[in-house]
Amino acid sequence: MMQDDLPKRCGKNKDGYRGESIDPDNILGQLEDQSKAKSWKTEHLRFGNTSRESLLFLESRDTHHQKRVLISGGIHGDEPATTAAIAQLILNAELPGAISYYVFPCLNPTGMRRGARENAEGSDLNRDYFKKQTNEVQTHLHKLEALPRFDLALHLHEDWEAAGFYLYELSKENTPAIYGRRILDQVGKVCPIELAEMIEGMPADRGLIHPRHRYLDRDDWPEAFHMMRHKTDHCLTLEAPSDFELNIRVKALITAVQTAIRIL
Repeated sequence: MMQDDLPKRCGKNKDGYRGESIDPDNILGQLEDQSKAKSWKTEHLRFGNTSRESLLFLESRDTHHQKRVLISGGIHGDEPATTAAIAQLILNAELPGAISYYVFPCLNPTGMRRGARENAEGSDLNRDYFKKQTNEVQTHLHKLEALPRFDLALHLHEDWEAAGFYLYELSKENTPAIYGRRILDQVGKVCPIELAEMIEGMPADRGLIHPRHRYLDRDDWPEAFHMMRHKTDHCLTLEAPSDFELNIRVKALITAVQTAIRIL
């Protein structure tokens, strides 16, 4: 399928997309209630100064197979397609089988309620995985310490500036990108791919960014940097273009997750 035949951008800016949101408490409540019937274990990880605030964690272990995948979303509250995609993958049983899954569907519930990138205190959680100053990140990391290493970590995001879907593939030093091109080939059937040669200041090849290991020199670590240092040898950050309808972004993210796991 040619890019010209795919869905078109809506022409909205970042502020316009703040009105297109989900109710995180409702969708996470449904996810918790209905996932139990599908043999998922759920846990509320409390954070902050009130008993109300928590991160939902879901786990589905396959004792007959050793492959482990972490999936996370909703770390930026103005990226609702990430949490919506994870909920659909679980509730519609759309995740490939024979895998153990560890899932954080919404790492920033206070931000998602407001449709804001930052949490209620104004912090960008996805820049705090080195300094570890926010309650949400501390809670997330405490749970991660109790979990095994992962064969693959998938972090779902949106980018309101992007003209199409793109991804970051992080891997061990001197290891080639083995997931990105195949994922983008499949996503390209449902959503345009970002074709800019530079994305977020990094060289890109038709939507694929494969950074060198000097990225770890930064001290404003996103979640993916912590995962690469401590929990996995392969990490994908999947970026859907916010300037498309919500259902298109959800479909693109689901396609990317399914393709990555099938490759694994």
